[in-house]
Amino acid sequence: MRKWLTAVVLVGLLGASSTLAQSCLANVKANGLTVGTSPDYPPFESLDKDNKIVGFDIDLVNAIAQELGLKVNIVGQSFDGLIPALLSKKIDLIAAGLTITDERKKSVDFSRPYISGPNVIITRKETTGINRLEDLVGKKVAVQIGSAQEKIASGVKGAEVKSYNLYTDAALAVNTRQADALIVHRFVGRAFLKQYPDLKIVAELNQVDTGLALRKDCGDLRQAIDSAIEKLEKNGKMDELAAKWFK
Repeated sequence: MRKWLTAVVLVGLLGASSTLAQSCLANVKANGLTVGTSPDYPPFESLDKDNKIVGFDIDLVNAIAQELGLKVNIVGQSFDGLIPALLSKKIDLIAAGLTITDERKKSVDFSRPYISGPNVIITRKETTGINRLEDLVGKKVAVQIGSAQEKIASGVKGAEVKSYNLYTDAALAVNTRQADALIVHRFVGRAFLKQYPDLKIVAELNQVDTGLALRKDCGDLRQAIDSAIEKLEKNGKMDELAAKWFK
């Protein structure tokens, strides 16, 4: 009798757990999808002249929401606060040019990758002697707090890592000679080169994948988002967005 009751309790717990895991999609369908981002990472996300958050990630999230029949609320905040905001359920999704890493996978789930590309090193055009990661020894390297690029820079023994709240400030630091080099995703680096013509890309580093981040108990929402991304890839919408923002 006791074994039978134990089995019933276990089945009930498993059922409750399954219901909880499947509640995220229903929740965002009822209440809207709250998306956190850090609008200092063009062309993934930035502020336009009207102080509106725009970029590839924003267009992508809106396209996904249209596929899933969701209303979207975009919330801008500091990059290093995005994962804590997700885990505390202040937001439902992170869309911030987020690099998929094993360390981040310990705390959050990721959608299927939607962009792949290398990190790069950027210096001023007048700078010489920096052509690879090892050349950053003894140099001031600008990155964003909490970024995957900060991790790369911190791995260079002897480099002075200068971490900024905003990636735009990190780029400005190199342009104004407050730092010797910047490590950033190539697409973002290209955007900074348009803004600061005295900068140049001197090296390509590791290839990385970029994805949307969700809580680990939101498997149903992740599956729905993955299906939407796959559909956008097949119907040409993803290529359309890439042409708009990355070329």
